[in-house]
Amino acid sequence: MPRTPQPPKLAPADIAALTTALDADDPGKHWRRVLELFLTTGVADTQQLAAVTNLSRGQLDRCLARFEFLAGATILAGVTCSVPRPGSRGRPPGVYTLGPAGAALLRAQGHPQAQPCGLADETTIAHARAVLAVRLAALAARLPVRTEAELAYGHSQVLRPDNLVTLPSGGTAIFETEQAANITLLRRLTESLQRKAAFFQTAPRVSPVVRLLINLPPGRVWDRTVHTWEQAAGNVATEHGDRLPFHLWALPLADFLQRPDWAEPPDPARWTPLAAPAPAAGGATAARQTTPPRRPALAAAPLTSLPEPLRRRSAGDDQLILAAFWQQFQAQAPTLGHPEVPPYSDPVFFQVLRLIHIASHDPYAAPLNQAAHPHVSLYLLRTYLEMHPRLREALSKALVHGSGSVKWSVPTIILRMQVVVHTFLRYHGWRADGPLCVYPELIGWDNAERPGSFGLVVQIRHPELLMEPGDEVVPGQPEVRQAEMALAWVLWALFSYGSDLGLKIAPFW
Repeated sequence: MPRTPQPPKLAPADIAALTTALDADDPGKHWRRVLELFLTTGVADTQQLAAVTNLSRGQLDRCLARFEFLAGATILAGVTCSVPRPGSRGRPPGVYTLGPAGAALLRAQGHPQAQPCGLADETTIAHARAVLAVRLAALAARLPVRTEAELAYGHSQVLRPDNLVTLPSGGTAIFETEQAANITLLRRLTESLQRKAAFFQTAPRVSPVVRLLINLPPGRVWDRTVHTWEQAAGNVATEHGDRLPFHLWALPLADFLQRPDWAEPPDPARWTPLAAPAPAAGGATAARQTTPPRRPALAAAPLTSLPEPLRRRSAGDDQLILAAFWQQFQAQAPTLGHPEVPPYSDPVFFQVLRLIHIASHDPYAAPLNQAAHPHVSLYLLRTYLEMHPRLREALSKALVHGSGSVKWSVPTIILRMQVVVHTFLRYHGWRADGPLCVYPELIGWDNAERPGSFGLVVQIRHPELLMEPGDEVVPGQPEVRQAEMALAWVLWALFSYGSDLGLKIAPFW
């Protein structure tokens, strides 16, 4: 887990005084057991704290209140964002992260590795809590477990699984904990599986079945996540003779925690295999027990289906990633703004724009690719506009309307940009002044170190806008931010890359 590199230094006298104050109010020194639970991931919720410390709700509440009274949020900080618990019912428990004073108290108690938690957003906090939940399940079963253990292989390479559990059979197995995923994360998932493939080629003394515990209930988002992992597995399998050197099986995290499966191999009636090979022992395959997606699942895209402009600007792994992007793009892009159907707001709109954007703005791509001209994104956007000639014609008219008689000023440019924005959104059945808010703005005019320019602000005020019918999991803020960035970039590209997109050039740009 990420940690702050240099935690704030607290004077030993302050820590000693804080320790004395806590011990005086808690003769049983329960507060120490509370803090020790944060040594592994830096995150825990009140249910986990109560289960491990055997404190009553009243005792735990008094301990947490004492922390806050003595040192504010520097011992334990309550998480204010909504931390998802897909598949879990009831009121969510409070979630806390380890603060600098809490880490200093632990170091003073003989835990030199203690560091304050450096996690900030709900997705990473939810992952840390889920990792801890699996660790606690293993400990409850009296199984040795190493969390984030470093497994060396190759030439100074390291694999760091979430949990490495010693099974009742005596062998060890990797348990990874994952959140919802879609095709925009395909590169990260592919790279994760590439590292595992390289690790298992060294014939380690670890079970060849990697257990993937996905923090989702069965449903549409689960299906999408499983399919994305299958695409990543297919990408890696092509590098190894169409067969992975390990097996990848998935199970909803909530189902696993309710009834942990420590068998070797796992129970095939419960787990979903995410790659073609079945586990070596028994050779059984598991039946997929998920709800059918609204759109049919896509098979792996052959590289030959990739258009020449995309093949020319990519190589190796990039072609595998782009082939999947291209296939998904072809399946979804034509369905929006159909001329025979009145425009309606379809959440797939955001999926298409995220595909267009991520193609050249993938945070997991090599820095050289991230710094390059966005050729691939522009190719996909131009292709999209060619699929929708009515949209392309409307945008060209809006970009140059009244250009012969207008004296361009900042208010006039802002107005014309807003007209183009409305044209694009209206075609897709959206408005720009409601739960989806989009407007132009001036950027950097008050900053002497950078030139002033015009930009676009996109705010998705309700995450439900990204949910398709049947979705049960509300998207988190990271997914919302990705959609906002994608829409903002696509709209900005209409002005900045008009010639690349086959559009008329805005005279004010």
